[in-house]
Amino acid sequence: MTGRVLDNSSAGILILIIPVAFVVLVLYKFWLVLLILALLIVAWKAWQNYQWDKWSEEVNPYFNQLVRDNKGYLTPLDLSLVANLTSRSAKVFLERKADEYGVAPKQVQDKGVVYYFPTASALGRIFDDSEPLGDFDDEEEETLTTPQLVSAVSASKPPSKSLFRELAEQKAKQEQNQTTTQIELEPSTSAESTQVDAPMPAATATEPQDSATITEQSSLSLSQADLSDRLEVHSSTVGRRKSQPDFPEWSQSRDPEGVAWRYLEEEQIFVPLET
Repeated sequence: MTGRVLDNSSAGILILIIPVAFVVLVLYKFWLVLLILALLIVAWKAWQNYQWDKWSEEVNPYFNQLVRDNKGYLTPLDLSLVANLTSRSAKVFLERKADEYGVAPKQVQDKGVVYYFPTASALGRIFDDSEPLGDFDDEEEETLTTPQLVSAVSASKPPSKSLFRELAEQKAKQEQNQTTTQIELEPSTSAESTQVDAPMPAATATEPQDSATITEQSSLSLSQADLSDRLEVHSSTVGRRKSQPDFPEWSQSRDPEGVAWRYLEEEQIFVPLET
């Protein structure tokens, strides 16, 4: 019985020793060949990286321009036409760039493979939308504007048209009172200034209406985070669809009050679509 145990243990040791001995023998006999092979592989990788860096210097200006113009969306055909590349070279370049950005291509109907590279402005808006509403300082509370009030209120409940209208009317009354006070406090230095100032009530009669219209339009604006809360979708969904032509119909179908929204790129806000 003891002899069988010793035989089994010695056989197991041999099974482990034989592969190790074979590897040591190969390394001893062919270490120079293996070293040369490893150096060739490292040199080949370094050469590929050098070629990629040179190629990137030539193609990157076209790539960056297309990313800015297309708001991050890019196809191999777009790059091949602008940078004068073959379709295969453009695809290889975009695949390498996608690995660097950590993005994956998507198959889009009628457009083929589409790559999305997030721009700095898009990342900034995502970070801004992801920041929670913290505690404001006293100065910020004193200088809080109407759109900020709407954003603060919309964090607790979805905004409604009546709320926007009330805020717009309240802001218009404040501006009207300020305009009237400034007119009353303005000194009359001469008879000519009195004659010039005489028709001002007629002008001030229309000025509150214009300011009310402007204020109402600004108070109806929503940020991306507020609109996503109103539509009950993720903020990235709104950011992805805001540049599409069917965004008003899509937002109207999801809005609780059936309001169609459009995106103002310069102000980076969403306002109701005028009907």
